[in-house]
Parts: sequence; C-alpha cells; structure tokens
Amino acid sequence: MAEEGSAISLDPAIAARLIVSRFPELSGEKITPLPAEGTDNHIFRIGAHLCARFPKVPWAVATARREAAVLPRFSASPVAVPGVYGIGDPGGEYPHHWSVLSWLPGEPLGAARLADPERAARELAAFFGFLRAQPVDADFRYGAENNWRGGPLALRAEAFDAALARLPNVDAGWAQRLWSAAVEQRAPGAQAWLHGDVHPGNILTVDGSISGIIDWGICGVGDAACDLLSAWAVFDAPARSVFRAALGASDEEWLRGAGWALSMAVIYLPYAYENGLRSDMSERMLARLKEEFG
Repeated sequence: MAEEGSAISLDPAIAARLIVSRFPELSGEKITPLPAEGTDNHIFRIGAHLCARFPKVPWAVATARREAAVLPRFSASPVAVPGVYGIGDPGGEYPHHWSVLSWLPGEPLGAARLADPERAARELAAFFGFLRAQPVDADFRYGAENNWRGGPLALRAEAFDAALARLPNVDAGWAQRLWSAAVEQRAPGAQAWLHGDVHPGNILTVDGSISGIIDWGICGVGDAACDLLSAWAVFDAPARSVFRAALGASDEEWLRGAGWALSMAVIYLPYAYENGLRSDMSERMLARLKEEFG
C-alpha cells in the first residue's frame, strides 16, 4: 500500500532491452509487461519463472536492493517467498536499481477468496511468527529507505492529519480518537523483522489457500506491530480474532497495529481518489476498524 509520489515512467521496450543487456542468458525468454495494478513497481514477466521489478515512484527507488538483500534470509518461511535472480544497475535509460526475482504461482488475494479464513489467519500468524524469530540486522532498521515502516507511529502524525483533512466522508473525530490511543501505546522493548505491507495485493493464493507473500521492498527491523495492519486488511472479525490469538498480540500491540492500519488507509485514500486508483481495500480497512473500535 503505497504512499504518495510522482510516477517514474518506463517504456516496455526499454525495460526489455535493459533486462537482456544485464542478463543476456534471458534473451530467448518472452518479456511481457503486466497490468499496472500496483503503485510501487513496473512489473514484467520473463518467461514462465521470473519477473523484473522497476520502481515507479520516487520513494520506492531503494526497494529493489533492499528486497534482494533481505529475501534470502527468509527462504525457510512457512509461506513461499520470491527468490533473487539478480540486480540491475542504474543507467541512462533507467536511473535506479531494479531486480529480477522468481515468479511465484498463485492469484492475489485481492482477486480471490479464502476457502477457510480462520485457517488462513493461523497460517499468516505463523508466517509473522517466523519473521519475528529471525535474528535482526541493524543495517535494516526502519528509516527513510523503507518509508519508516516499523518506526514510532508518531512519525506519521503530520501525514495522517493532512490526509484526514482531505477525507470529508471519514468520521474525523472517531479517527483522531483511535489514532491518539494507538500513538500513546508503549513501544516494544525489542525490535524484530517485519514485512511492512502484507495486504491482499501482496498475498498469493492457490485454490483459496495462502501460497506466497510478495513485495518485500520495505521489509525492515522495527516494531513488528506494523505487520498487524494485515488483521484489518485481510480478515473480517471472526478470523481476525483467530489471527490475534495465534500471534499472541497484547492489547498494546493490537492498538499499535490498529494505528498502522488506520494511518495506512487514511494516508492512501486521498492519493487514490485524486489519481483514479482502487480504494476498496483501504475503505474496507476503515470499516473494519470502525466496527471494532467505534
């Protein structure tokens, strides 16, 4: 779920030329641009098993190298994650790093339905538990390169207030009360790995079951409550309760997670409305938050 930013254009012919130049062994593969559904990357299929990702908004230009650096650490994840094929360097035709990753089979959850939401809630909790159990690396502590995902919620206050003022159809009093309660929660004593953006567009499914987690460009080390945004992005109340219990989230952590979900939706929605982008997931998140904390 992206923040605001001006798009970086990329002609498909240029992308294909860059891919073949950097990886000449792929010259015989068909290179196909995918529909521009995501807000962070231009994505190109390379044959049946690979894809190239070119950041397409300024704030995301560091994501290719970050993603390539962290993914090998999580290859033993209980849910499949992409493998790293290689990195492309900046050049005259495209001025930022880009990556080639393995292509995971499956359909994004945003276009599919879970066959058993409560089982999926336990599986997603196990995935986050796996991330939290991995040794942390201070080089990937939250910061500008991962859009401060996992940092103190208060860092998002200015953007939250400005975006909320652009949403006349949102109950601002309720949103400010929930936001204030979330920001006031005590920060965790220990930091952990977090994905930072697990929502239906980044969850792959096969036959209604979670099969993969993609888009690791803002993965980092910080307050893992950031990943609890998934509770309201993915699940209705019954499965959300199962998710919380399986993860063992305390009241403080749950409220911080609600703050992340709230700020992600509020900050994204004006950008979506003003640029003709899909807004249904963020609207659904707000509705679920209002139901639980209203």
